[in-house]
Amino acid sequence: MRVVVSLRARADILNIHSYLAENSIVAADRMLARFSQRFDELQEFPFLGPDRSELRASLRGLLIDGYIAFYLVEVDRIVIVRVLDGRMDIKREMSK
Repeated sequence: MRVVVSLRARADILNIHSYLAENSIVAADRMLARFSQRFDELQEFPFLGPDRSELRASLRGLLIDGYIAFYLVEVDRIVIVRVLDGRMDIKREMSK
């Protein structure tokens, strides 16, 4: 099953990278690699993240070093819809 990263999730990831790069480009690049690694794991285990349907129907959330990648499992693909810092007000951010 392939993983597709939505435009919104791509923007989230770029914002995370930019924020981390202010202190360390190495740490920012390492976080990008970690996201990629975890997204690859989803290809093998699409139901790895717990159900988060209280936020949106069929939504799941995968914890990645303090961030949460929210995703949907579809028939032929996994769609990453948002990637948020776990300390954020998740309900508010998901409603935007």
